[in-house]
Amino acid sequence: MIKNYNSFNLFVLIVENELLFLINVNKMALKYKFDRKGHKLVEHCAVFGVVCSDINYSITKLLYSGLIAQQHRGQESTGISLIKSGGSIYTYKKKGLVSRVLNNKVLSKLWGNVGIGHNRYATTGAQEYDSLEYIQPYHFKNNEIEFSLAFNGTIPNYHELKQQLEAMGRIFLTNTDTEVIAQLLAYTAKETDNWPEILKKVSKSLDGSYSLLILTSESDIYAVRDPLGFKPLCIGEMIAKERKHYIVSSESCGIDVVGGNLLRDVRPGEIIHLNTEKGIHSEMVIESERTALCQFEFVYFARPDSIIDGVSVAQTRLQLGINLAKNDPILTDPHFRENTIVVPVPDSGRSVALGYAQEANLPYVEGLMKNRYIWRTFIMPGQEKREAAVKEKLNPIKNFVEGKNVILLDDSIVRGTTTKKIINLIREAGALSVNVRISCPPVIRPCYMGIDFPTTSELIAGHFKELYGNEAYIDEIRKKIGADSLRYQTIEDLMKAIGKGKDQLCMACLTGIYPLKSVNKIIELEKAISSNRN
Repeated sequence: MIKNYNSFNLFVLIVENELLFLINVNKMALKYKFDRKGHKLVEHCAVFGVVCSDINYSITKLLYSGLIAQQHRGQESTGISLIKSGGSIYTYKKKGLVSRVLNNKVLSKLWGNVGIGHNRYATTGAQEYDSLEYIQPYHFKNNEIEFSLAFNGTIPNYHELKQQLEAMGRIFLTNTDTEVIAQLLAYTAKETDNWPEILKKVSKSLDGSYSLLILTSESDIYAVRDPLGFKPLCIGEMIAKERKHYIVSSESCGIDVVGGNLLRDVRPGEIIHLNTEKGIHSEMVIESERTALCQFEFVYFARPDSIIDGVSVAQTRLQLGINLAKNDPILTDPHFRENTIVVPVPDSGRSVALGYAQEANLPYVEGLMKNRYIWRTFIMPGQEKREAAVKEKLNPIKNFVEGKNVILLDDSIVRGTTTKKIINLIREAGALSVNVRISCPPVIRPCYMGIDFPTTSELIAGHFKELYGNEAYIDEIRKKIGADSLRYQTIEDLMKAIGKGKDQLCMACLTGIYPLKSVNKIIELEKAISSNRN
């Protein structure tokens, strides 16, 4: 079925259970695809790379360690690419956790002194995205060039780029922005064989969030961070008398775990070259007027022991808890305080709860037991899986919470169903009251830069804000999740805790102000569709 909305030069094509929209904005064709549930094709992943000066030393165990340290960034699949003798690249990748995919039996057969790795989290549950072609690193090889690509981020304008490449006769095997980047790299390489120049030209075409690692057949690794610096990326080294290792990682915890020293973060727009002989050096920086580091890295995604752009994740979360305790009216009641404990939702709520407890001078209690074999419910594909996993993942310790007023610290409320179930579990364990404190401000808008936030209507804060307005929507959320009280972090306190301003952070999911042109076109499209439906 095809509909034409002439006022917006908009065409809507409904095929099977998907919607495919095409819109002409300022004479530029934009294609945007999503299913009826609103899950977008985005990823939140980890990248890791190592260069060793000793050609006889195998780095596979280092790649394993660096990836397993960043398992929290993606649990669907993992893979590594290594340089073989003669300059060709070998890639091994499969679905599953790092410990299963890269077990000792596999690693014993994989040798190389230069390589990259990737952990993948894909937000869609469609079976086609489980195929090997969708797992990274993405190994590109044709009759002219060979390289391997590890990518964390999302490129909202990839459909437009794909159309341009298809018009030049390029054939695609997947429907991912990863392959578009690979094809664009190969296409640009026809003009020059200078990798920094190739990456500079490609970066100018990509309007999105990305941290990229490129392994070339010349045994070089190039690390690229987008000009706005949405995604974290850092470099380190491990220097010994026998050999030198140069490391690049999404998070600094990956460098720490292999025994390396963190040197610095890759600057937004910077192209870093890692080489066995020259070590680490900066090739160039593509300047931008502002930066847009994702605030959710500090609130939720990153490991607490990581340092991102010079900021400690653990210290930030501690400060977020302190902020929540300051001027919290619930703490002024002496009778309430007599039977009150501060309980974190593990794991990202721990540092926040500790900060809150310290500032409030209340007992910090591990009142929820976490099953560490159940992964993060927030990034599980499918609402039923998320809800079923809550009870499997968390169990209240009745002796600690019974007869207590519980102040529950968590990082965010996205859909609200998980928080509601946790509150119910604590009530069933005998708590007198459950008072929720959230370290992140209300999430009111979807993310187009690489986090699987649902549509505004599925976001409890976004939906309730539209229904009830600024004054009443927080209390309506409190009623919906069944909390006795509810308070969120303010945007101002969030920025203070991170130590960065609004021109340095991406807070689009909190404000609705998006820093990418291609995203604003998608929003214009969605508004056009919504107005025509109404």
